[in-house]
Amino acid sequence: MSRPLPAPEADPPLGRRFRAFWTAALASNLSDGVAMIAVPWLASSLSSDPLLVAAVATAGRLPWLLLGLPAGVLVDRLPRAALMVSANAARLALWALLAVAVASGWASVPLLAAFAFCFGALEVCYDTAAETAVPALVPPDRLERANGHLRTGSLVAQEFAGRPLGGLLIALGVFVPFLVNIAALAVSVLALLRLRTAAPAGENGSAPGPGTAGFPREGGTGGPRSTTGAGGPGETRAAGKRGLRGVGADVAEGVRAILRQPLLRLVAGISLLVNTSYATALSTQVLFVRETLGLGPAGFGLLMAFAAVGGVIGAQSVARLRAALPRGVLPTACLASVGAVYVLIAWQPLIPVVALGYLLASGLIIGYSVSLVSIRQRITPDRLLGRVNAAMRTVGWGASAVGMAAGGVLVSALTPSWGHEDALRAPYALIGLVSLAVTAFLGARLTRLVRAYDG
Repeated sequence: MSRPLPAPEADPPLGRRFRAFWTAALASNLSDGVAMIAVPWLASSLSSDPLLVAAVATAGRLPWLLLGLPAGVLVDRLPRAALMVSANAARLALWALLAVAVASGWASVPLLAAFAFCFGALEVCYDTAAETAVPALVPPDRLERANGHLRTGSLVAQEFAGRPLGGLLIALGVFVPFLVNIAALAVSVLALLRLRTAAPAGENGSAPGPGTAGFPREGGTGGPRSTTGAGGPGETRAAGKRGLRGVGADVAEGVRAILRQPLLRLVAGISLLVNTSYATALSTQVLFVRETLGLGPAGFGLLMAFAAVGGVIGAQSVARLRAALPRGVLPTACLASVGAVYVLIAWQPLIPVVALGYLLASGLIIGYSVSLVSIRQRITPDRLLGRVNAAMRTVGWGASAVGMAAGGVLVSALTPSWGHEDALRAPYALIGLVSLAVTAFLGARLTRLVRAYDG
């Protein structure tokens, strides 16, 4: 009598290697969340000049615009695991030096700005390498689940744990958060080192191939990454392109990879439009909450909590939604829904509507982002993935910088005729209209290209 076959597993495990990677990311994001509170607080305690305080924040963001593309070259040239270990070990050392400076009374705004820039540069390297390394850890059909777990961990560690913890630790002493960051980054480095040496055979079903990223694959091979990636003949790595002379050519190759790939080119164009409009609301969000909704700091924090919860739900739902919806529809559906939500917020700026809108919009934005990042990881040759990821991030950050400036200009221009409270609704209307217009004119093409290249 034959034995019945076991029922297929609905959600195959992502494996111990991914869990170690996720632990490293969680600890790193906890450190980032604490830093989001500790660094601005330290800057404000050193100077009450808003320009100087803003200079520290700007110094931390500049590396994403100035160093994003070169970081992509670095990620494609070096073993990604080693790069991530080195970046977080260097961040740990920076926090230790800053803690000593604060405890000794040597801290100053210029020193803090220099620290923020160096820390941001290392963050660019770590985050780009981390996003690029994921395909080496899980099979292609599980990328949505893996990226969803990573985004969930990032939200929980930064929003629900890191920021509140940073505020509590400052009360114990302005240098105490830095000690916690040192411990968190030490955990991250240890997890990454453990990941590099762990090679459980046949653990998650991924097959040997390009993109080992410095992490060992099945059976502990851990060999060098493929130089051909997934792009076929003619896409061999130019071994002679090393040193500074080859950086420009490598960057140009990554940018060309986006321009020549119809889906990536379309997504980059959509990012320019949508990210610019989305950032207009970010720069005036505090004023919208205070003056249009009439909420104080506690209400603002509660709205941000609603957004964070929505992001967690969205990140955890991507894989299921991709399976449930018609093939290729998920990114377009998320974009159209985001537009409808923001139009509703602009039309009815009531506290319950805005709270629900923040929850829904955050989940939809995360869903859109995770689905497209997963597709990008599947269709981009491994040897180009670091540069392509870096270029796409640079597009997003550059558009956000322009949008933040445009938000203030838009509200100021409309205030004389609309009144200040109504003018603060304009950025939300702009996000909604731009998202709906992009869906109307480009949504069908986006769906068609997703089906064609991620079939």
